Amino acid sequence: MKKILLALACLTLALVMFAGCGGGDAPTTITVWFMGGTVADDSDVIEAANERLQELGLNIEIEPIWQGGWAMGYPAQTALDTGDTDIDVFWTGSWGLNFWTNAALGNFIRLDDPENNLLAQYGQGMRNAVPTALWDAFTTAGPSGFGVYGIPGYKDYAQMYAWDVNNTLLGELGFDFYSIFDPNGFNYDAFFDPQFEAAMVAAQELHGPTFFPLVPEPEMFARALSNADFDITHTHAFHFGFDPRNPALPANPVIGLNLENDLYVRVLERLHHFWNMGFIDPRLAMGDQASNVMVEQRNAGEYLFSAVVYAYGHAGQASSERGIDARFPRISQAIVSTTSAAGSGFAVSVYSPNQGEAVQFMNAWYTDSELATILAYGVEGTHFTRNADGTITRAEGATAVYNPWRFGMGNIFVLPPTDVDGPGYFERFQTYNAAGVGTALVGFVFDTDGVTNELAAIASVRDRFHGTLTVGAVDPATTIPEYLADLHASGIDVVTDELNRQIQDFLAGR
Repeated sequence: MKKILLALACLTLALVMFAGCGGGDAPTTITVWFMGGTVADDSDVIEAANERLQELGLNIEIEPIWQGGWAMGYPAQTALDTGDTDIDVFWTGSWGLNFWTNAALGNFIRLDDPENNLLAQYGQGMRNAVPTALWDAFTTAGPSGFGVYGIPGYKDYAQMYAWDVNNTLLGELGFDFYSIFDPNGFNYDAFFDPQFEAAMVAAQELHGPTFFPLVPEPEMFARALSNADFDITHTHAFHFGFDPRNPALPANPVIGLNLENDLYVRVLERLHHFWNMGFIDPRLAMGDQASNVMVEQRNAGEYLFSAVVYAYGHAGQASSERGIDARFPRISQAIVSTTSAAGSGFAVSVYSPNQGEAVQFMNAWYTDSELATILAYGVEGTHFTRNADGTITRAEGATAVYNPWRFGMGNIFVLPPTDVDGPGYFERFQTYNAAGVGTALVGFVFDTDGVTNELAAIASVRDRFHGTLTVGAVDPATTIPEYLADLHASGIDVVTDELNRQIQDFLAGR
């Protein structure tokens, strides 16, 4: 009878053509390496997820890896580079465990390979659930030809830079939020407001010299404050600037270097000033610690000012989790770019022995609300309860035990909103995405053929200078000339010429 019921489940399941139903074989274990979040104990969650997979007719079990937190790129890249066969699926994106680099290296399989189209066989549900524009962002050149090498995360693809302000502390210090930030404007210049510095002085007078009021994320902070998109060469050397009021401008950009952009350099000088004032945690200059230190300080509410790439609705969630009034005045208009569309996703490792089953799991996760809810929020009755208005309420203390990064959990639009989000949250989220303004270069992907040696040399130079420079730890006046000299010696002028040639061809083609 169980076999009959299981067979019927397989036949009636609408989301995919699933294989392996009804057999008595041991389940295939799919290992997924996730980015970010805080997970202390996932045992109940994974048991529930595996039960749901069986109910869906999949003889598959999931085994997650949470190692690395927000710095998962380092250990995960090592696993890929060494051909680790124990990991099937990796989180990937434009800013961590770089998607395009790993696709070009052959570390990710082509999902729509004409000879073995796993996406067509097992992934039509998620293919239909996620917008075409996001699939386009995960379509690139690789060893198996031009095709789909990753599965886009369906979340915010309109990207907005914003301040992260601990307004509870700001008020305790006697400062008015509205005298520093304009909730209706663009606040990139707040960094240079005398009250910004005065508030941090007051924060240390209250909490002592081991309290660090400013939490700049390496690389991103300077980029956000100088109104630039992520550098699609992945060297962090080029300034993809845009008008914060109209990101579609300039219409015919000529890309130059960050270190030769006046506003970018001014931000670095200001950061170094604040470093010398003792406002920045020295651990942020240590590449292997920076990401986790940054997240820990913000999550604990032990900061005054930071900056983020804002996700819709984050203010309510952050305030609830941190126990403070967290506010996020914007630095720029919401933009849509190639890198924002590829801000989060997953890819199947070329070394995985379970590639077909991995795609089957991903398809179920992206399309089945119950499975997605378990993996995002935990077990009903233990980690959350459901409310009559369609929202869920997380149990007290549950997020300290199981709290993965929701925006890195596949398709968030099959999830129920939390009571903090409120009813209709995901509908409002879609409106936010639709309001994003495309940059002049949305859809442009840099073809690095012919400049790979130069890019490798530039990356080596970047690794020596960039992390410490972009958190204020070194003096721009002495560091920038040396940094620039080494970049030019590494062939950056060749890359600059090729990049701008391709950009002009791209714009002419549009």
